[in-house]
Amino acid sequence: MLRMSAAFDYDRFDQMFRQLGAAGFPAELHGHLAGRLSAGARLEHAGWLDVARELIDGRSAPGEADRVLLIQLHDATLAQLSDSGFALTLLLPSDEAPIEQRAQALGQWCEAFLGGFGLVSREQALSEEAEGVLADFAAIAQVQTDLDESEANEVDFMEVMEYVRMAVLLLFSECQPAGRDQPPASLH
Repeated sequence: MLRMSAAFDYDRFDQMFRQLGAAGFPAELHGHLAGRLSAGARLEHAGWLDVARELIDGRSAPGEADRVLLIQLHDATLAQLSDSGFALTLLLPSDEAPIEQRAQALGQWCEAFLGGFGLVSREQALSEEAEGVLADFAAIAQVQTDLDESEANEVDFMEVMEYVRMAVLLLFSECQPAGRDQPPASLH
């Protein structure tokens, strides 16, 4: 599992983004990827690297080590979404980061998820529950950034983050093409 944890090392991605002079943020990159995958898209590694390069929007292109890390993120995310163990890691700052930074990153993640999800065409309409999830993500994307370090804010953040994790798994389950049988999931 060491490879999986490296794929979700926010600090490593943050360092890469800074080195590349990126206009984007790591949480946006992962949210977009999770959105596309959840909507049923599948990207070859070369296609994902092209998408990632656009999302990073850096002054320079990712080097070989960065491309390997980006591919690991793609593969680990798809594996987690496809797994029936309900284990999905969101690429967000660690619990030691200030609550304001984590909340802002979760908002960026949700906004980018909506963008990635919206790029994938679907033949069938979404369920009412799935539509509700997308509306919730839009609200989460408008997160406050002037949060103080308090136990109440910490609890609220953890609850919202857990909801996002489970909601993504619901959307992934609902939106997979018929050839990819997935058991239906529910948030309730």
